[in-house]
Amino acid sequence: MKKVIILSVCSIWAVLVYSQDYFPIIEEGKTWNVLAVAASYPYPWDTTCSTISYQLSGDTIIDAVTYKKMYSSYEEIPANWNLYSFIREDANKKVWLKDTMAEDEYLLYDFSINEGDSLLVGNYEPVYLFVDSVTSIMVNETLRQKYWMSCKAQPDYRETWIEGIGSNKGIVWSGSAFITGGWYWLLCTTENGGSTYMNPNFNTCYFLSTSIAERESLKFNIYPNPANTWVAFDYTLPLHETQGTIEITDNLGRTIHTIDITQQQGQYVLDTRNYKAGVYYYTLKCGTLQQSGKLIVN
Repeated sequence: MKKVIILSVCSIWAVLVYSQDYFPIIEEGKTWNVLAVAASYPYPWDTTCSTISYQLSGDTIIDAVTYKKMYSSYEEIPANWNLYSFIREDANKKVWLKDTMAEDEYLLYDFSINEGDSLLVGNYEPVYLFVDSVTSIMVNETLRQKYWMSCKAQPDYRETWIEGIGSNKGIVWSGSAFITGGWYWLLCTTENGGSTYMNPNFNTCYFLSTSIAERESLKFNIYPNPANTWVAFDYTLPLHETQGTIEITDNLGRTIHTIDITQQQGQYVLDTRNYKAGVYYYTLKCGTLQQSGKLIVN
């Protein structure tokens, strides 16, 4: 019995120590692949997609402060890297970015935040992000903190951070609530050539939408799932389409909510606080195309 108690105590201690590890985001050799979608105006607009790779390599000192140098490349297999910016992480788990031509640095991340906190992040148009909740996620067999953020100035905007990975908008696009003419999504991260994280909404680290099939397809992301108080639907209709619906049904097939879509690309945030815990189903419809899935409400 004593051996069992000792083993149990040791196991609990190991879990506690394991869960308290912090994973820094700024490390030599890290690479982020980010999907960049640009919309050309006036309406009806066309969209073009490209993948930007960001890599950390080497140090530099600016005004007695040490930064990692960040490079970018648009090549599928990057061979030519261009200096993009300078980035550093301090002892308080804050990440700062300095553009190559800028005098001041700005706050990009703060991994010391807690649920209920708010912080000002971003460069071109800084915004206050509010921390809705903090959860955990397994990344490459390591337990890490995941932060769920919203922006009161842009009620439909949602963003997530993962410790050691960064924003689901892409490493340098945290707080991009007011960016117009396009949007960004993290595809994957690698470290010294090995994969560390793949965005579950994508199945590739390099994305370039050029085929007719891609341009005529529906794209639909939903998160978080399971949902507690809200769920966000990110959608892209086929090129030049602006009409569609999102239907929510219960497990008996009854329609309990219908969302009208009136633009080619966007996001709808559904309040689930009045939903009973259980399994629901969603369907995005546009003409003869549709995409369905399961929604779980806790």
